[in-house]
Amino acid sequence: MHTKTWPLYLGLTPLFVVPVWAAGGTFKPWQGSFLWITLFAWICFFAAAPHNIHRSRGKRLNQMVRDPLIWLAILFMGFLCLQYFNSGRIRFFDFDLNQWAYSPPQHPFLPWSIARAEAFEMIRWFAPILSAFLILRHSWKRLSPRILLWIVCLNGFLNALLSFVHSHLGWEKMYNIQQFGKDVYGSFGYPNHGAVFFILLFALALGLLLRELLVESSERDLPTLCFAAVWTPLFFMAANLSTSRAGILGSWLVLLLAVVSIMCIAWPRIHPVQRLYTFLAAGILFAGMAAVFILFTQPVHLRELRKATVDLNVYTEFSARFFQVEAAWLMWLDHPWYGVGGWGYRYLLAEYLPMESWRLMMGKGKANVHHDLMQFLVEFGLIGFSLLTGVFLPTLLQHIRNVFRRPLLDQSVWANPLRICAFWGLLILLADSQIDIPLRSPAVFIHGILLFYLLVPHDELPSIWNPVTDWKRLQPPPKGMRNRVWGVHPEN
Repeated sequence: MHTKTWPLYLGLTPLFVVPVWAAGGTFKPWQGSFLWITLFAWICFFAAAPHNIHRSRGKRLNQMVRDPLIWLAILFMGFLCLQYFNSGRIRFFDFDLNQWAYSPPQHPFLPWSIARAEAFEMIRWFAPILSAFLILRHSWKRLSPRILLWIVCLNGFLNALLSFVHSHLGWEKMYNIQQFGKDVYGSFGYPNHGAVFFILLFALALGLLLRELLVESSERDLPTLCFAAVWTPLFFMAANLSTSRAGILGSWLVLLLAVVSIMCIAWPRIHPVQRLYTFLAAGILFAGMAAVFILFTQPVHLRELRKATVDLNVYTEFSARFFQVEAAWLMWLDHPWYGVGGWGYRYLLAEYLPMESWRLMMGKGKANVHHDLMQFLVEFGLIGFSLLTGVFLPTLLQHIRNVFRRPLLDQSVWANPLRICAFWGLLILLADSQIDIPLRSPAVFIHGILLFYLLVPHDELPSIWNPVTDWKRLQPPPKGMRNRVWGVHPEN
């Protein structure tokens, strides 16, 4: 680690670590430190010396001031603050209309929210999330992705051990001391959040493992290879033991899609003999994961796997939640600009569902739409939603462009196995957010941002692929030269 960059790691570490252990960031009594770790991260960012001796901190600050994404993030946080200060609506019974209603906001023409505590929770959520994104944006070239992944994976390793202890001992409380809903998994108050968290970590660990295996031996980092070989099956099992269908199906999809993608890219670039070795290695990897799954899972996990595959009814899965999306859409049409405030959906939902449909809400999670983008739209309205998505949009467009670049280019999403696995992990996260609520966990959101940034070109993550080889016409190299194809050193 360069002496100039250690404050950056010091500031980023709490952003990735603290929300994970604070119930995934969803337990209000444990969110008190979120604003403090955000402030600490920015202090460390400005305390870090500039990476260029010809560039002062003042010039770096000037560059940040000219960054439009910084201002979009500030405006969005200001929008949340207005919702907070204009909150506190009281529920009362309207005898004229013969129904329950809420008192009007103090300033009807400004953003508002219903419950003050829940509006403040939105500020606590998005302060570390947006800070992590912006700090990575302005220091990505200076940081080492490998060091960041070590920090994240070591923290995930400890959390996975807690999850195994929790499952084995049958704890019903978080850390066996704090009551948190009816179902907890490790440090997460919602098992589906824990499942997606470990899917993201599994994608990172698998990408590290495959990259270190496929890269030139002179560039291989042996400690990373060894630890990634431990982290990969561990995170895979942590996702599968969550009793979440999303965790079980998502982890297998990341494994399958990543391995198939890498084989498709590497197949025409390696010697036919190496193709046989690659095929055998992929078979061993899948067999090993399946053996670990069968060895440690219980009947409940096999039942969830069956529900997620053989017995999966896509129509039923969508229809069981789509009525909430329809209600959220109608709610947004009535409050298009400012939305209904943080968590406001659950307070107003009864007004948009006919009484005969209330039975559908049993066990479906009344507080959430089960469609993250729609929930953010109905909570923050078109103004707040546009500010939030505007922060991520330029980088997203860059990634979409890089998806269509050739794997030989360093900018390509397909340039190396780590980016490939991060790409599939992100797609699983986005797919899950259309039918569930993974982005309602700050811990999951922040780790999704890390995968999002791993797709950004970096000098430490160049393309590892060679050009496509015509093996029928390829001639052996001249005598005395290193044979990079067959991996031998001919005698002089």
